Amino acid sequence: MWAGSDLHHLTRYGDLRPNARLSKTAIMILNPFHSALYPRPRRDIAGIRLAMALCAGIPLLLTFLVPIKRLIFFECPFLSMTGLSGPFCGFTRSLWAISAGEWTHATVNCPLAWLLYAALVSGFALNLIYILPGIRMRGPWVLSLTRVQANRAIGILLALVLLNWIYRLWFGLT
Repeated sequence: MWAGSDLHHLTRYGDLRPNARLSKTAIMILNPFHSALYPRPRRDIAGIRLAMALCAGIPLLLTFLVPIKRLIFFECPFLSMTGLSGPFCGFTRSLWAISAGEWTHATVNCPLAWLLYAALVSGFALNLIYILPGIRMRGPWVLSLTRVQANRAIGILLALVLLNWIYRLWFGLT
């Protein structure tokens, strides 16, 4: 049974309201690419979450397993061209210092590395929790930001990177 207003909403906006009474066949005829027809199975979402957990977890694991002296550092192209350290210099050394418990060195070298470390830890933990059976979580709040909120968040992150870079240049850290 089709409800006229639901049909109008689907044809106009391409999505369904929560209480829509259209059949799946009607939806398929009107919009064959509608995501309500093809919900992702939990195992597909778990695979995506596992990949995201690994992307956050591997750098964390490396900071514990590989000593910083064994890392191969290449000459920074920004440093070689300008003679100044780049905006992201010091993050690797600070992440390794945080993992080694040298918190003072990490804070002095690159204060913004704490934010990166917290993001890696929380991203790893939240994605692993989502994979566990029986646990349902809402989608990430980052995806529910409006365009204005997302632009503000990006602006704040860029300002933090700029302030961190100015701090490093001011104190002559390379």
